[in-house]
Amino acid sequence: MNAKIAVDKPGSFLLLNGDEAVARGAVEAGVNVAASYPGTPSTEILETIADAAKNFGIYAEWSINEIVALEVAAGASMAGVRAIVSMKHVGLNVAADAAMTLAYTGVIGGLVIAVCDDPAMHSSQNEQDTRYFAVHSNIPLLDAGNPQEALEMTREAFKISERLQLPVIVRLTTRVAHGKARVAINEIVKSSRKAEFDKNASRWVMVPSNAIKQHRVLKGRVQEATELANSSKFNVIEDNGKEIGIVGSGIGYYYARSVLDTSQFSWLNLGFVYPFPMEVFKRFASKVKKIIVIEELRPYIENNIKCLYPEILGKDKLGLDEIGEFTPDAIKDAFVDLELCEKSETQEDLDLPSRPPVLCPGCPHRAFYYALNTVNQFVVCDPQKCTGCVVCEYACSAEKEKVFNPIKSRIRAIRLDAFSNLAMTCRVCEEAPCVAACPKDALSRSTETGVITVNEEQCNGCGWCINACEYGAITLHPNSRKAILCDTCNGEPVCVQWCPESALSFKGRSTDKIVTGDIGCYTLGFLPPVNTVQTCLCMGAGISQAAGMIHAGVKDKVFAVIGDSTFFHAGMPGLLNIAYNKSNVCVIILDNNTVAMTGHQPTPGSGKNALGEQTKIIQLEDVARSLGIEKVEVVDPFDVEGTRKVIREVLAYRGPSVIISRRPCPLLIKRGPTREILKECNSCGVCVEEFGCPAISISPERAEIDPTLCYGCGVCEEICPFEVIRSKE
Repeated sequence: MNAKIAVDKPGSFLLLNGDEAVARGAVEAGVNVAASYPGTPSTEILETIADAAKNFGIYAEWSINEIVALEVAAGASMAGVRAIVSMKHVGLNVAADAAMTLAYTGVIGGLVIAVCDDPAMHSSQNEQDTRYFAVHSNIPLLDAGNPQEALEMTREAFKISERLQLPVIVRLTTRVAHGKARVAINEIVKSSRKAEFDKNASRWVMVPSNAIKQHRVLKGRVQEATELANSSKFNVIEDNGKEIGIVGSGIGYYYARSVLDTSQFSWLNLGFVYPFPMEVFKRFASKVKKIIVIEELRPYIENNIKCLYPEILGKDKLGLDEIGEFTPDAIKDAFVDLELCEKSETQEDLDLPSRPPVLCPGCPHRAFYYALNTVNQFVVCDPQKCTGCVVCEYACSAEKEKVFNPIKSRIRAIRLDAFSNLAMTCRVCEEAPCVAACPKDALSRSTETGVITVNEEQCNGCGWCINACEYGAITLHPNSRKAILCDTCNGEPVCVQWCPESALSFKGRSTDKIVTGDIGCYTLGFLPPVNTVQTCLCMGAGISQAAGMIHAGVKDKVFAVIGDSTFFHAGMPGLLNIAYNKSNVCVIILDNNTVAMTGHQPTPGSGKNALGEQTKIIQLEDVARSLGIEKVEVVDPFDVEGTRKVIREVLAYRGPSVIISRRPCPLLIKRGPTREILKECNSCGVCVEEFGCPAISISPERAEIDPTLCYGCGVCEEICPFEVIRSKE
């Protein structure tokens, strides 16, 4: 038995975090089936069970999303065996449709729904409070405040579930889920149950006539659950004969005990919190004169007892917010204000640099975003570097006209004031007012590159385009009297190569398209310098949001970015919807062959399941085509120019399309050869300011690559405009 939680020595101890403790509790209770979808902070529950599954004959799976996971667990429970499903709080929203009706049908074998809330949103898009979901759904809830409670509550929850014939929620928060403690373990009960399904349609088929009857049954079960809560061993009164009583649940209760002299107060720890154990509270309240309530997030306990005890000291009077998570210091400060304890010595805050999350070095998502951002490029000048030397004008005229004549240049050096200069050329405007102003339709904008071109046969030199351009980027050729402007030299502008001060650079524009996002590593693409992703609502929402924008009439091309696991989780209905409704949206599936953000769990496209067994590989391109998408392209994001080419094709395409960007997560593969920067580097900044690789930094002399961070992807070598990056090998 190599699994961490497989130790069968009752009375001994294991060092477990809260998630692992839930897994151990489930194993001790003889669980038969476990299902989940990865989501921090709940991921380790299923991982830990799967690790021990073969030891105890447990079936464990990564389901494609949370509602499927709950339905799998519900099916097992209906067949009479014990099952557990685990998820984070927002995953419970996905599973809510099944959970709400499951309370009506009830269960046979014990069914535990382990849910991890995330106060302070360490890895989530909201910080909802699952205790209120329990009220909404009429599902009993146990609230664990440490790993030991997590184990005991999970173990007991199966018994409660079978007694009430209801699913039971075991709730943890991030600090409980990830905090480690010395946990006493119990005997492991190996299940010998035989799966059998009672074909009682009146119970399991929730048509209205049956559902009305089952709703009344549920009401009776909730009443019985209230009696259980009032006698539960998880609701503990510690009567120290003091006037002040402190009521709490979860980790906040234990924080309070850690900062106070516990003997000077009476205590009520509430673990079985829904249905609310009002009789327990009444017994406690009769023994004290003043009550303080400590609970994270919303005032659930406070609101339940205010009707009987309105003078309690709750969140408002304590100055404790219902936003974010508690810390021992925050709770101590609240008690200091009440003069219940002494203030600690103030420690100086460490002046540490901020470390915002970033895409890893070598991440293929960054390479794709760079290609997307640089589809439409133009020459940009840094006025702090420009000296007004006009070398760019001579280089341009020599390239285009074979003469050194600044008047024939497509770029103009401008003196802004006595101390600053600027070189100006076509900005590749999204609306292209010059094109709109031309009365002869002599100017046109490329749908692929954005470059403005002039049809000399139609141009009559009227100059309307010159007046329309607010940048002064268009002039008339001194000989032909036709309009001339920058055409970027087919993507390799000569002026950039010749600028002696490196003031010119060839950059893209991240604002010339709409990119709706989704939830995963790739969401970090909203941060500078990538600046690509512009929305993040919930899993799968980006595709449908993009469709809504298109049908609302937005003019920009809309891309929807989604990861491979998220696509399988919630993206397929959205993709089917845009195919059915002919939405002009390009869905970009960033396929790195894993659920990277939560710890590299397998996906349906990986060919492995939660138990490590080989299984069928589900090809994303096959799924996309089966859902009605006719234009499906697969790109290697490390081939930046090849990726740009495909994106340009999609820009010109009308109708729903899919681009699959396929490269494995760098943390799962062997590092490539480290890159180095040659001394000829002129610090143009493209590798840092545009590409944004965290392994590269800019010094006053040149860019530098940290060999300890470089993953050897080689994209920086490809995008360097001056070819001064190379492999060390």
